[in-house]
This record gives sequence, structure tokens and C-alpha cells, in this order.
Amino acid sequence: MSALNRPIIIVGAPRSGTTILYRLLRAHPDLCDVPEPRIAWRYGNDGKSDLLRPEDARPEVIAYINRWFEAQLEGSGANRIVEKTPSNSIRMGFVNAVFPDACFVHILRDGVDSILSIRASWDNHASGIHSIQRKLWKQRLKEASPRQYIHYAKEVAKRVLAKRGVGGVAGVWGPRLPGIEQMAKEMSSLEIACLQWRWSVEHTIADGRNLPADRYLEVDLEGFDRTSLDRVLAHCELDPSPNVVKEFHETFDNSESAARRKALSPEDRETIDRWAGPTLAWLETRQDRTNS
Repeated sequence: MSALNRPIIIVGAPRSGTTILYRLLRAHPDLCDVPEPRIAWRYGNDGKSDLLRPEDARPEVIAYINRWFEAQLEGSGANRIVEKTPSNSIRMGFVNAVFPDACFVHILRDGVDSILSIRASWDNHASGIHSIQRKLWKQRLKEASPRQYIHYAKEVAKRVLAKRGVGGVAGVWGPRLPGIEQMAKEMSSLEIACLQWRWSVEHTIADGRNLPADRYLEVDLEGFDRTSLDRVLAHCELDPSPNVVKEFHETFDNSESAARRKALSPEDRETIDRWAGPTLAWLETRQDRTNS
């Protein structure tokens, strides 16, 4: 049996406030923070996209991921973990199979601004070897089991070769949707950003709302305040913490969360409407948001 008790899993589309919420919760003395363990989550499914399904959570996969997280908790002085990996937003059924008592917190941001921010991340970071941060890849190496080394060595090699003009895609950023490397060859970064945002939001809501209410909570980045923070702590069964309140007052600022929308060009607006319009409209008009 796993030694982990109600892991807290922060989910949401990339660039939607998951890091902000993660930084607030990691200040809680009862929590051990685990920053985006992408490779640990993919153990046993390395050749697949990030769209993992409950059946991909085979016994040996569940056992490995539980052991890996238990190792992070050991010696930390905390009794629970909090983690955020954006790719988990398109595989919540898989995560739920691994951690059947997990507590999910889904943070949503203005869709247009989130999409534009995802596009900026593609344009700024997914470009050959320069997108590989040494510190990050040292972390990835620590996450990986020996059986995963060959797969991720190939990932690095593809970036290096693409940077030298030998073909392939220089870099993939964010959740690995099925066929994303082909998308990167044929589609604009804004179109891909729309799809990553849509898949993340739609999959998370579809899966999350099928969970019991005490295991899934939705909050907005734009309207996030002290009351929202208290709701998150209560949902996660965490005692009030002066450390978390201090972190909120000293570092939390959502005033610029919709800044990119102000500079939106008509061409970009048309592209976003084409690729993400129905989901944007649904989010703007639905009346059953839990924090409305």
C-alpha cells in the first residue's frame, strides 16, 4: 500500500496559473513540493503521447510512480505532496488510477490570454538546443529510471540535429498531444497553442466533474483572492497556514493575467476563434462554475 495520503494535484492548461497556485501551496509546512516531474509520470509509457488513459496505469507503472513520489516525501518533514504538471490535464483518468485518493485543484485563466502565452512559450523556448536548460535536464535525469535513459537521450539528440538543420522538429513545448511533432511541422504556433489549451481545459473538466466533489475543485486565476485561497486550503484538507498567507500577500499578483489580450491583432483573433472559439464561448457563458 502506498504511503502517500491524498496527494494534491494542481491541473490546468499551460500558462494558466498552475505555477502561481503551486508556489502558494508549497509554502504550507505540511506539504512536500514536487516540481513538474514529467518523466516520472511517463514511466512505462515513454513512447506514447501525454494522452495516457486509465489502462496505461498498469500495476508496475502504478508501483513505480508511487515509489518515486514516496521517495520525494521521505525525509522532507512533510506528510503530503503537492505537484503540478500541465500534461496531467489531458490524462486525469490515468492520474486518478495511479492516485485514487488524489485531491485535484483545477485553475482556469482567461482563455485568449492563456493561448497567447502558450504561443509565446513555443516561440521563445521550443527552438533547438538553446531550449534545453541544464538545470531542468539534470532534474529530468534524476526523475528517469535507467530504462528511460535511451528514450530521452533520443529526444535531446533530435533537438540538437534539428538545430543543425538535419531535419526533424527542433523542440516540442507543453503537453505532448498525439501527433504534435507533425503539427509543429505543418501548423503555426498559435494554432498548436489553441489545441493544447482546448485539450487541457476540456479533458480536465470532463474528467474532473465525474469525480466526487471533495476530490475536484475549479478556481479562476482572474478572480483569485484570499477567499479563493481559503477555499483551496479547505478543499485540500489543509489547516490555515501563516506561511501560505504571507506568500499570497507578498508574491501573488493577477493584475496582468489578461495583459496579452490588449495587444491581440485581428488576424490572431480570427485564428483563435477558428481553433478554440466554441470552447471559449462555452466557458464564458456557462452558469455552473463552482466559484461564480
